[in-house]
Amino acid sequence: MGWSSWNSLGEGVSYDVIKAEADGLAALNTHITSNARYEYVNIDEGWWRSGQRDESGNFIVDTTQWPGGMQAIARYIHGKGLKAGIYIDAGPRGCGKRADGTHFVGSDFAHYDHDFLQFAQWGFDFVKVDFCGGVAKSYDPETTYRSIAQAIRRAYSQTGQLMTFSLCDGGAIPTSKSFPDYGQGPWVWGAGVGTMWRTTRDITPDFGSVTYNLAGNYHPEGQHTGYYNDPDMMVAAMGMSAVHDQAHVSLWAIAGAPMILGNDLAKPLEADAASLLTNPEVLAIDQDALGLQGLLVAQAGGPQVWAKLLAGKGQRAVVLFNNSATDAPMAVTWDALGLDPSSQATVRDVWARKDLGRFTASYTAPDVPAGGVTMLTVSGTDAVPVAWQQGPLAGTAAYSRCPACLGGKKITRLGTAYFRGGASTARGGFVEIGYVNDGVQTAYAQLAMNDGRPTTLAFPPTGGDGRVGAVTVYVPFRAGPNTLALSNADPSIPAPDIEYVVTVGGPVPLAFAISTAHQLPRQVSFLASTKPSPMRHDDRRRNVS
Repeated sequence: MGWSSWNSLGEGVSYDVIKAEADGLAALNTHITSNARYEYVNIDEGWWRSGQRDESGNFIVDTTQWPGGMQAIARYIHGKGLKAGIYIDAGPRGCGKRADGTHFVGSDFAHYDHDFLQFAQWGFDFVKVDFCGGVAKSYDPETTYRSIAQAIRRAYSQTGQLMTFSLCDGGAIPTSKSFPDYGQGPWVWGAGVGTMWRTTRDITPDFGSVTYNLAGNYHPEGQHTGYYNDPDMMVAAMGMSAVHDQAHVSLWAIAGAPMILGNDLAKPLEADAASLLTNPEVLAIDQDALGLQGLLVAQAGGPQVWAKLLAGKGQRAVVLFNNSATDAPMAVTWDALGLDPSSQATVRDVWARKDLGRFTASYTAPDVPAGGVTMLTVSGTDAVPVAWQQGPLAGTAAYSRCPACLGGKKITRLGTAYFRGGASTARGGFVEIGYVNDGVQTAYAQLAMNDGRPTTLAFPPTGGDGRVGAVTVYVPFRAGPNTLALSNADPSIPAPDIEYVVTVGGPVPLAFAISTAHQLPRQVSFLASTKPSPMRHDDRRRNVS
C-alpha cells in the first residue's frame, strides 16, 4: 500500500513536491483505524533530470531539484513514518521524454550492481523497474529482471537495506505477440524475483481503462502469499464518478492488488474521497494474509460476481459488480463461494460497515447501481475439500524426520514429488502447501497441475528451529482425476522441504461454476503428515487426517 507520483505529477517531481505528497499520505493514514495503512511514497520517472553519470558511474543529481540529494528526500519520508520508493528503467533509454524530445535514461546490465547499490545507500525501500529501454534493446524480461533481483540482493548484503522490487515490463503482454514475454508473463516466473509485477498497459483515469486492466490482470494461478499481480496504480479520486471510484477500489481489493494511490495528496481531499480510500474493512480484504487473487465466479451479460478466499474458517469476500447501464438486483450463491449451501452464512455490507443478516444458499443485493458495486463479506461453512494421495517420489526427493511436522516427517531434497487426487466434479480450487525452509534465503519450487505449464512458487524462510510455514495457491483442477507435481525450480537455488499438500475450500471460478463442491468426497489430502496436531495452524479451513 502506498502512493506513486506518476498518475498525477508525471515527471514534475522535486524535493518540495514529494515532501508535500508525503505529508498528504501521512495525513490520510490518520483516518485509518486498522493496522493496514499506506506505507510507500514512490518517486516515479523524472527524478534523474540530468541523465548524466560522473566518472565513477554515480548518478549526477540536480541539487536544485533535490537539495541535499536523493538521500535527503528519503530521510524526510522516513521521518513521516513512511517508506521511500524510486524508479529506473531496465534499459538505457527511459519511457518518458524531456521537453526537447530526448528520452530520459535508465540503467543496463553494466550498471545494475552500481545503481541498485546506490539506491540502497540513499535509503530507498522500494524500486520500480520499467522496461521501455529493455524493449528497445530486445532484452528478455525474465533474464533481465532476475539479474536485477540479484543486484538488489547484493546491495542488501552490503548495506542491510532491503528494497521491495516492483517489475514493470512494458504492459504489452496481453496484446502484442511481438513482445518477448507474450503468453508467459511475469505471473509465471515473477514470484520471488520481485514482490509485484505489472500485468497490463498503463492505467488512465477513466472507467474503461479500469475494467480493461482488471481483465488483463486475471492470473489467479500466479499470485500467492507474498507475491502479487499488479494491474497498475490507482486512479480513484482523479475525476471519475463516485460510483466508479468505489467500484475501482473494490475491484482492486478483491483482486488482492497492490493498493498504490495515484491522486495528488498535496491537495485537500474531500471527505467522501478520504472515506473511500481509508475504509478499514476494504483495506483488510485487499491486505488479507493469504494474499490471493479473487476469482470471477459468475457473469450474466455485463454484471459480474467476484469472490476472494480470505484467511480464517469459512471466510469470503464478494464484489457484485453491475457493469451495465441500469441499476439491478444481483445475487451470489454459496455454491459459487465454495460454502455449504445447506448451512447459514452471515453477510456483511463492507462499504456500509453493517451486518445484513444470516442467509441460506444465497444472498441477493436488491439494487446494485449501474457501473457500481455491492461489496460483502460472507462467513459460512466450508465445503469439504477434494481427496489427494501422495504419488511416487522422483529425482532425489526423500523423507526425513521432522519433529515439528504433522506425522513427524517431511520430504527433503526435492526432485519431483507427485500428488494424485481422486475423481471430482470440482474444476479449479486452492491448495495449501506446508513447508520448512530453515535457510536465510527464499526457496523456490515449480508447481505443475495435470502436466500444464508450471508456475514458480516462493517459500520464505520459516526460521532455523524447524518451524512449518504455509503457502496457499490457486490451481486449475479439472473434472476427474488430477495430478499435482512439485519440483525443483532450479538446481542452483534452494528448494523447500515439503510437509503436506492439502486442498482448501474456496470460490469456484466461472468456467467451472456448475461444480457441486459440497458433494466432494469426505477425504483430505496429505503428504508426509499422518495425524492432526492440536498445537499448530489456527486456520481451520483445512481438515487433515
